[in-house]
Amino acid sequence: MDGGLSPSPVIVADVFEEGSGVPVSLQRLGAQVVVEPLSAGDYRISGGALVERKTVADLHGSLGRGRLWSQIGRVRDAAALPFLFVEGADIDDGPRHPNAIRGCLLAIADLGVAVVRSRDPADTAQWLHRLAVRQQRRQRASTPTPRRRVLPAGLSVLAGVPGISDTTARALLERFGSVQRLLAAGPAEWAEVNGVGPVRAHALAEALLDHGKVGERAA
Repeated sequence: MDGGLSPSPVIVADVFEEGSGVPVSLQRLGAQVVVEPLSAGDYRISGGALVERKTVADLHGSLGRGRLWSQIGRVRDAAALPFLFVEGADIDDGPRHPNAIRGCLLAIADLGVAVVRSRDPADTAQWLHRLAVRQQRRQRASTPTPRRRVLPAGLSVLAGVPGISDTTARALLERFGSVQRLLAAGPAEWAEVNGVGPVRAHALAEALLDHGKVGERAA
């Protein structure tokens, strides 16, 4: 789990990837792996990422058989963020000419599909896990945060007086409009507000007015 705080990223693996060693490595890294048939690609990650994984041998073979371009086309059409992961230590370990392999990968990048090289299944899992964590963070960052409730000015001042609840404080502010106007009105008018009465008005006066002036204003 990244940083020990974020939930484990969920990665969907195609059923044909079960024996590749990548899903097991992903689980060791803390990812939740869901195995199901995918119509395009080999790994699906939230946020629109789709990964076609090919070993070097498969890359050479699928290019020679003409299957590569249809697979890349499906991934590109199905995903907002399409990737091709090429797995293996030596990209030239196959029958295709080195220029053909490099030209193919450059053409795939021109189509908007990001090409990533990995050493082995464990390294592929590392790339997938990092991609999933990045997507998770991006989704959290793009989620609108709830707007903070703006409290009426002076509410905390009035509600802090013993015996004055938030509801009573709101009623006072609705009646007088502001703390300044409330002070100008005095305890006699405060007592007329529903839920206040003489006792709470006096407590409010004790808290907000100079003690020497409470009697004058109440009179």
